[in-house]
Amino acid sequence: MQNSIEEIKQSLQAVGLKATLPRIGIYQLLSTFKHHPSAEELFQKVSKKYPGVSIATVYKTLEVLVQNKLVKKVVTDEDKVRYDFRTDQHIHLYCEKTNKITDYEDPELNALLLSYFKTKSIPDFSIKQIQINIQGECQSLKTKKNKL
Repeated sequence: MQNSIEEIKQSLQAVGLKATLPRIGIYQLLSTFKHHPSAEELFQKVSKKYPGVSIATVYKTLEVLVQNKLVKKVVTDEDKVRYDFRTDQHIHLYCEKTNKITDYEDPELNALLLSYFKTKSIPDFSIKQIQINIQGECQSLKTKKNKL
């Protein structure tokens, strides 16, 4: 889901943010991940391309992107924060062995959830977003264990 620098600039400017080099670099890098990286993982990658960028800049930039709804935070069981470039409604699969979070597409389940909450409300609660995290173990790991 890589985005060009021009697309990144447009996304930032569309929400009123300046398209600074660190913002462009961090946002574009995040778009390249298939899993949901931590700020530290992003820092390790972005600092290779932009050596002057500090871990504090990465955290601040991610927070600004979250506040402007360009990125989502995903919290794991261990209260570790990961970041998701995708902001649309989707499901996350969390592998307990690798701590990787990947996206899972199921339009039927999404439609079912939305339909359910249109007809059933939760007293004294206004739903803004539904996040589902499915926990388990990646099958590729089980296959590797069985071969050993």
